[in-house]
Amino acid sequence: MANAIITPNIFAKETLRNLDREVILLASTNRGYEWEIKNAGDTVRVQTLPTLTFTANSIANAGDCDTGLVGTGPGGAITASDFAITLENLIIDKYTEKLVTITDHEAKQSNLALTSKVASRFAEGMGTLLDDQVRDQILVTQVADIPAANKINDGAPIVVTPANVYGEIMKLRSALKKQNVKVANMELYVSTDVESVLLQSDFLVGSDAGATVMRTGFLGVVGWVPVYSTTALDASNEMIMMAKGSVNAVIQITDLKVTEATDGFYSNVLSTIVWGMKIFGENAKAIAINYTTGI
Repeated sequence: MANAIITPNIFAKETLRNLDREVILLASTNRGYEWEIKNAGDTVRVQTLPTLTFTANSIANAGDCDTGLVGTGPGGAITASDFAITLENLIIDKYTEKLVTITDHEAKQSNLALTSKVASRFAEGMGTLLDDQVRDQILVTQVADIPAANKINDGAPIVVTPANVYGEIMKLRSALKKQNVKVANMELYVSTDVESVLLQSDFLVGSDAGATVMRTGFLGVVGWVPVYSTTALDASNEMIMMAKGSVNAVIQITDLKVTEATDGFYSNVLSTIVWGMKIFGENAKAIAINYTTGI
């Protein structure tokens, strides 16, 4: 029986389905600007409104009208305050390409549905790349934009243990609450090493994990914050807590296809991705990092 070679349309659907299933960090990004730039241009321009600070002033002689003293309070001339709207750009500045050639002879002799297996590897590689890009946007590219108070143990990473892991997570939660991030919007991402520590602690006793602990990526909820495990953090073991959508991502082009060669008996499996990412100024306050080491 001949091997089943999928058509380009089936190939694209299979790749997209696999990509959606495997991506962890990319799923947390804000993709809201994607359709604005899908068909034209290379830049998303976003306006950020300033934060206004108000100061409490005392009303002089309030309640002393029977004394004849003149009070001071609202109603006089108000000093003007600047209201500067800033403009930030998200630029489509990254791409990757891949081509794999499969000869008819290889496809015929393989005991696998060879083209579909290549499609699966494309999807896995693309998912890994994009997850790594989100991680690097936080930990490398724009780490300087994250407030110093949101970087726990910066410069002196600690070893997390079953005894201290809950407290270290609460430090992240506290840092974000001080930036006025609502707990309901927070998500925590950890490495598989930190995941192991959590599962050895009393985490399961105080969480809703229970039978759901085996769900892909999702560990449960600690301190009302959902916790996800991702191998994207395995190399360095930082814990990242952030408001969902803090990283903006625009994937402008995702092209995948299989073409029959005109000069020989083989097929080409091709893919290209074009994208850009940005943490806008206010969003950087909604990201916190706890620098930890492996167990």
